[in-house]
Amino acid sequence: MIKAHSKCRKLIGRILILIGMTIMPSSAAWAVQDDVVVFAAASTANVITAAAQEFEKRTGFSITASFAGSGTLARQIKEGAPANIFISANMKWLDYLTKAGLLEAGGSVEIASNQLVLIAPKDTVVPDPFDLGKLPSLLASEFLAIGNPESVPVGAYTKSAFQSLNIWDELKGKYVQLPNVRAVLSLVERAEVPFAVVYATDAQLSKKVQIVTSLPQDAYPRISYGMAMIKGNGSHAAKLFFDFVRSKDGQDIFHRFGFITTNE
Repeated sequence: MIKAHSKCRKLIGRILILIGMTIMPSSAAWAVQDDVVVFAAASTANVITAAAQEFEKRTGFSITASFAGSGTLARQIKEGAPANIFISANMKWLDYLTKAGLLEAGGSVEIASNQLVLIAPKDTVVPDPFDLGKLPSLLASEFLAIGNPESVPVGAYTKSAFQSLNIWDELKGKYVQLPNVRAVLSLVERAEVPFAVVYATDAQLSKKVQIVTSLPQDAYPRISYGMAMIKGNGSHAAKLFFDFVRSKDGQDIFHRFGFITTNE
């Protein structure tokens, strides 16, 4: 047991370094007055970056984006971080800000959905077909990387799925809980853990991992990405970007990155 805890601490130590390597959030303090400051879930980093580039090309307005776990960003906004728009990987953290009276009237809108997948390092030989019920025995003394269920939507969805599959309790002591989904992905890319649960869109971005199996979609709540304007920060440029993300062109960008869009 001592050896297992020691190994887990070493993994967490390495991931603290990886977090800075995988997602370097742009500081909202760098934004100039006409910039649109977007706080967005880590799993949307690539798609929001692409949408921002297209928006900037069309309008001339700049986007300053910060990517992290949805819970982390929501708490920063509550503490006064100067965001114009918040994009969360679930509705929980939008509801959190709604209750705090920090979102514009009209609340949040859903902009996309996703799926959960179990991944492994690219060269790992895994059973085919894969039985999720046998995951605890396959892990043996190794660890499973997941998002922190308390603050990271992918972790909350994972917990719900594993509870439905009756393996959550059986895997206790084997979880490495991380602060965002890209940190989870990075750990598998480095073969620090044999398995992890991420969104399908994140797995598709990496050439260093393989999708072992999809988690049954009826085993967890619908993955719903929500977007909202922060109260008092609804600039003209921010409203234009908000509308662009929801437009057909914006949704086409989400579709290109593998997200399930509101048109599907």
